[in-house]
Formats: sequence, C-alpha cells, structure tokens
Amino acid sequence: MRPLTLRLLVVVAGQVCFGVGIGCLFLADLGVGPWDVFHDGLAGRLDRAPGTVIVGLGTVIVGLLVVFRQPIGPATVCNVLVIGNTVNLLLAVADTPSAMPLRLVLVVAAPLLVALGSMVYLGAGIGVGPRDGLMTALVDAGLSTRAARTLLEVTVLAAGLLLGGSVGLGTVVFALLVGPSLHRLQHRVWAGWPEPGGVVYRRS
Repeated sequence: MRPLTLRLLVVVAGQVCFGVGIGCLFLADLGVGPWDVFHDGLAGRLDRAPGTVIVGLGTVIVGLLVVFRQPIGPATVCNVLVIGNTVNLLLAVADTPSAMPLRLVLVVAAPLLVALGSMVYLGAGIGVGPRDGLMTALVDAGLSTRAARTLLEVTVLAAGLLLGGSVGLGTVVFALLVGPSLHRLQHRVWAGWPEPGGVVYRRS
C-alpha cells in the first residue's frame, strides 16, 4: 500500500472518531463545544442538519485559507467531508437517550473521542483541519497561538449564542477536558511514519 494511501486511511479513521465525538455532544443534548455552538445556531437558522453546516462552513474556511495563503493538505479536504457527514450519520441512526446517566456518559466521552481522533489524523502528517488553519492565519498575522485560539473560540461561541446555539454542561465539560486529553494522548497515539509526512500545499 502506498504511504500516502495509508496516511489517508488513518486520516479518515481519525476524523470519523472525531465526528463521533462531536455527534455524542449533539446526542446528549446538554450543550456542545464552542465551534459547535456556532454550527448548531446556524443549523437552526438555516433549517439544516448540524453536520451539513459543519461541511458548508468548513468549505468556506478552506476558501479563506487559499486567500490567506495557508497550507492545505489532503487531511484538510478530508476534514471538510468526513467529520460533518459522520455527525449527520450518527444523528440519523441514534436518538438522545432518555436516561440522564447515559447522556452524561456521552458528554464525558465526547472530548475524549475528539482528542483521540485529532491525534490520530494529525499524526498522519498530511494537513490540519480548516479551523486550525484559520488559527494559523491569525498567528501569521502576529497573534500568539493561545491568543488566536482564544479569539476564535470566544468569537464563534458568542456568535453561536446570538444564533441560539446549544450551550450547557456539555460546553463546559468539553472546554475543560479536550485540552488535557489532547496533551495526554499526544505521545501515546501511533504516528510512526518511516519518513516525514508534510504533504501540504501553499500558494506562492
């Protein structure tokens, strides 16, 4: 199997895991993460499924990355297609549990699955997600990484609130757990490629 093909399979597997994590928060119906508050608010206003909005907004952001000359790799494109459609599929086949303990399990599982999926697909080394690319564009403009991430997440959370997106316990748990989960998994997820995997494309 060609190395790039193997990397793409790993990317898709990681992004499916990521999408399942996002879908768990929507299923729990106790609030979603900052970006998904925005997705949820837009979905309500546009009468579309959340995953469809995730795909649409991701496409718009990829266009912005091209304008701002940010790297775009195969994983960036896969991110647009895979995660939102995974969310839609999960919401189509599963309903919000009636038992609160099960909903709480989904809330806790969500950031863990998102962190695991992130480390798996980023470990393939063939691109980052569109929203991370947007953060990189802000860093290139002079902001620190922390400031860029905070600015983006506060902005989309505020916009999502204004649009009527779902905020609650799930939002808080996701914000508290996803960062530490990413940190703990960073050196524990296999990414043992025999050569550097920096397959990205930058407009010159």
